[in-house]
Amino acid sequence: MKAELEEFNDDQMDKVDMLKSAVLIVHRYLDELKQVIEEYPFAGEEEEIWFFKTEKPRFYRWLIFYTELFNIDSTRPAGGGKRLNEHYREQMRYINRFLRSHEFQYQYFRLGTDELDHLFFLRGATSKDIRLSSVPTVDPSFGTGHEYLFSKFRACELLEDFLKTKLSAGKGAGVEKSIEGNPRMKWTGESLNLIEILYALHGSGQINNGRVELSEIAGAFQQVFQVNLSRYFRRFAEIKQRKGMSKTRFLDQMRDELIKKIEEADAYRQ
Repeated sequence: MKAELEEFNDDQMDKVDMLKSAVLIVHRYLDELKQVIEEYPFAGEEEEIWFFKTEKPRFYRWLIFYTELFNIDSTRPAGGGKRLNEHYREQMRYINRFLRSHEFQYQYFRLGTDELDHLFFLRGATSKDIRLSSVPTVDPSFGTGHEYLFSKFRACELLEDFLKTKLSAGKGAGVEKSIEGNPRMKWTGESLNLIEILYALHGSGQINNGRVELSEIAGAFQQVFQVNLSRYFRRFAEIKQRKGMSKTRFLDQMRDELIKKIEEADAYRQ
């Protein structure tokens, strides 16, 4: 799914068409996910809780994110400037109101606790005493209500990052980043080397405690180092297909250079 969504980084299609296409892509993969659990029932309650608490929200958040992004874009005022910034601020207020209206569940989500998982993430087990406002009708075979909330909490984090970037940039078109590159600093090595670093940083969770998308890190690298990484997903395939050499060739080279520098510094002190 991510591979298909990342393809939009290369396309010049109309933004509305892009958002509609993204929603359809996520819908398709959610349908496939539903088929999987129908064909392969959960082995037990622990597996069911894991699926609805962790796995489905990884997909579902993107449906909510792109739907909300479409709504934000389709209601934006004409022109730019103060009216547009106020539009983005109002969207931020909407997100905050939603999170406050589900304060208990949101804190449960943020703290990563599990005491109520058996009520929140087992189908048919949600207590009637637990109020679930703003939750759409749930397919009882593929949802619990709380899995929607956890998905929306994740989507809200993505939307907040998007809106903060818009407000900090003070511009109306595109997804501008607040990070500015130094015009004298350019990546002059192979772009594939930077892609190695990109995937290593993302995989090891070094940025935002691991709660950041690959595309966001790629966007920051592009601006800071003035390099085009628009096809990083495809070029990662080159790394995976390396034969007769280390698949982490550049990272290995960096490690060797660092060790060499450390040894030289130690020798100088002696």
